Amino acid sequence: MKQPFRAIIPLLFSVALLLSLTTTASAAFSDFTDVKGHWAEGTLHQAYDDGILKGYDAKTMAPNRSVTMVQAVTILCRVLHVTGLGDISQFEIPQDAWYAQDVAKGVYAGLLEEQDAQVLNDPIPRGQAFILFGQAFQVVGAQPDLSVLDQFPDTAFLTGEQARAAAALVEAGIVSGSGGALQLDRPLTRAEFATILYRLADQYIPAAEYEGHIGTGSVLSGDAEIVGRTVGDLWFDQSSSNIHLTDVTASSVTIRADRLESLRLDGTGKIGRLVLAAGTGDVALTLPDTYSLETLAVGEGTGAVSLAGTVSRLEVTGEARTISIDSSLDALVVSGSGNTISVKRGCAIGQIVILGTDNVLTLDGTSDTLLLAGRDNTVRGNGRVTEVQLNTRYYTLTVSKKQLIPWTGYDIKNVEVEVEAPAKLPAGESLKATAHLTVPEEDLGKLCTGSWYLNGELMSQAPVRLGQGDPVSDFLPNYTHDLKLDGTVKFVLSYENNDGDTFTKAASAPVALETFPDLGLADAEIEVVLPEVLEAGQALIATAEVNTPEVGQSCMGYWYVDGEEVASGPLTLGSGPATLVYRYDYYYGMPETSTVSYRLTYTTQDGRAQEVTGASQLTLENFPDNGIARATATLQAPAKLEAGKTLEVTASIQYPEAGKACTGTWYVDGAQVAVQPVLLGTDTPKLSHKYKYTEDMKLTSEIKFVLSYTTADGRAQKVTATKTIQLENYDYLYYHGLTAEDVLKTVTSGYAGNYTLAWAQSHDYKPEIKTAWVNLKGYKSDTKYLVWVNLTYQRVNIFEGSQGKWKLIRTCLCGSGTNATPTIRGVFTTSYKQSAWDYGSYYCGPIVRFYGSSGYAFHSRLQYWPMNSDRYYDARIGFPISHGCLRMYNEDIWWMYNNIPNGTTVVVY
Repeated sequence: MKQPFRAIIPLLFSVALLLSLTTTASAAFSDFTDVKGHWAEGTLHQAYDDGILKGYDAKTMAPNRSVTMVQAVTILCRVLHVTGLGDISQFEIPQDAWYAQDVAKGVYAGLLEEQDAQVLNDPIPRGQAFILFGQAFQVVGAQPDLSVLDQFPDTAFLTGEQARAAAALVEAGIVSGSGGALQLDRPLTRAEFATILYRLADQYIPAAEYEGHIGTGSVLSGDAEIVGRTVGDLWFDQSSSNIHLTDVTASSVTIRADRLESLRLDGTGKIGRLVLAAGTGDVALTLPDTYSLETLAVGEGTGAVSLAGTVSRLEVTGEARTISIDSSLDALVVSGSGNTISVKRGCAIGQIVILGTDNVLTLDGTSDTLLLAGRDNTVRGNGRVTEVQLNTRYYTLTVSKKQLIPWTGYDIKNVEVEVEAPAKLPAGESLKATAHLTVPEEDLGKLCTGSWYLNGELMSQAPVRLGQGDPVSDFLPNYTHDLKLDGTVKFVLSYENNDGDTFTKAASAPVALETFPDLGLADAEIEVVLPEVLEAGQALIATAEVNTPEVGQSCMGYWYVDGEEVASGPLTLGSGPATLVYRYDYYYGMPETSTVSYRLTYTTQDGRAQEVTGASQLTLENFPDNGIARATATLQAPAKLEAGKTLEVTASIQYPEAGKACTGTWYVDGAQVAVQPVLLGTDTPKLSHKYKYTEDMKLTSEIKFVLSYTTADGRAQKVTATKTIQLENYDYLYYHGLTAEDVLKTVTSGYAGNYTLAWAQSHDYKPEIKTAWVNLKGYKSDTKYLVWVNLTYQRVNIFEGSQGKWKLIRTCLCGSGTNATPTIRGVFTTSYKQSAWDYGSYYCGPIVRFYGSSGYAFHSRLQYWPMNSDRYYDARIGFPISHGCLRMYNEDIWWMYNNIPNGTTVVVY
């Protein structure tokens, strides 16, 4: 049964996970609108349930949003329970940065180095993320199979640490590529991060609770005493110190303890790969004959390691480790550097491969083959090697050997280069020259760098794999005033071998170049002239001199101060310098220096866009008193004020320096209402205001607060905050002195007119009386609408809201039933709708019934066919005229038909 990430949750993100910018604790996974059908939907769901991922906001998980370097490092450190802190003095991290301690942990764990300081908050590229995962989980072997990368076209020239990490993750099935490629430069997404993490390990619990796991892998914390388990991959995090495995069979076991005090393997078991990567602690590993270990890897960390027992392969991937071997091995592979390794007498090693540098191997046993492929390694001792193969020219080899195979392919001296170029290159065309390479068989496959030069200037550079085609240039010349038209194109092939030595071969060819008649800003230079020091308050006067032989071209210039555009305008070449007059905004803590730049753009007669930029820096003096510069204010006030209530407003001020004696001025709808002294850090500005209520007053009000201050040098400063609130007004009854009893008496149900349309059009209750009446009567409806048919004035009144809170939204003229066929009175509900009632040559419709299945309904006047013909059989309306239904104008009945749902309350009174 799968056990959840319950142990890691409080350690990972107690407030909000770093893969989430907001917390949506109440959201269900099904609430997220951007995960349904996502390629990682299953993993995202599991990560959300386990607390590894939270929603980006209330409705989305943002699975395709990128993860930053510091977020990735923080999560990996917390996954591994890293508590140690490294030196981050060179990282220049802001004091208030949330991640300062996490960066220190990343340095301590070896996941961050000083060169990472500038990219902490940048999205982490996939290739760099692969390296991080490889380091954190120690999954990169000493000699990974790089051929697994051949399936990805974007890894053809990949080398070094990134290639080894990518190959290890691909070979283990952790990474499978995206769109047929590894896309190493693309930022890693939240979904991809979670997927890699879960493919490595999907269980994180205390070792004491571990009962075996059938998932991808488990990261265990604390001391471990595990007996009789057959498992997949196990990692022991930095909180583990004592690890005892009895009768355990595992694909791999990786020790990432901070301080390892004891490690024992007892009983009968089998481990495919055991990685020793503890921060500190010596390990004396003596394997019983009943315990099988295929590969022992000594990774990052310190502490001496001694090995005795039966092991097939030993890998050394760490640095500066001390290792003693008292065991025969099939292979010893060393990819790390600065290690000290000794093989005791009587031990036989089939193959020794040293890929790292500065290692010292003391061989008192024997080996069939030794490959030295890294420089400055030493192999000594009283043992013997049958065959030594050299892939380096820098080594110390004093051990006895039967055969030595020297390194002959360390250069490219036998590669021949010939450049073929066009005889003439028209202006604006790309130069396409070919470097024909003749490559001997022993040099095939070497990874080189090809560089193209024109008249000695480097134009382009790209990797070249020898034997995989001839390099072809594709670049435009730099069209400058001093361009040498009798040109030379040159190709330089460079090769750097295992030792770091570089060898080159080159060839060149002539090419006749054409140039443009309008060179514009080609090789122009801009000199920005500034004062060395600008006194506080003085206007900056800057000039930009354009140095170019061209005259008369009309360009466009842009001024920037500290990266922000502040001015622009045309400039004619040769007309003199451009000038900027600029005043700085002075505030506490402003930078002591400022960079001013000028960018000039031009489009040549042949349509080429050009630009040139110059910049300079000056020192800024600051005022001793900057008052309330950069201060901000916000107002706290009710969103809606009840009629008659006193408005209470508070101004919250965020200020750079306390103790400033300011003036606070309050305005309500543009009128000044209060002035008060404000001492920053002591006083909290408040306003109490009573509104004057009128029947037709505005129902919104703008509150404004202005904080004023005059600096010691006489500068007037202001900080303003505004807030608009809603006002509730008294009702119609209040202003007209009516009571609820008056309203109820005012409304009648008997027709009061003279049976003419004109009378109906000029007589009706005021809207306020209608609204008051239906609310006083307490009518309710199962929908958000209420319909009141007033027979006195022949009106259909439509309200929206709820019981006691109805608001009139539409009033419609109608014609009710005659005295002989009166409209039924009472409270009903709309029950049925249909398009029309057909009377042969004429009709009425649409129909909205309100008394069950009876004939009482709202409908149009009687019209001749076709529908909506505007020809009427009987167009009378505005007085009792129907057989009991309620006649209405077409636009009104169609509005009811389309908007009033069945079940709406209808009051006929």
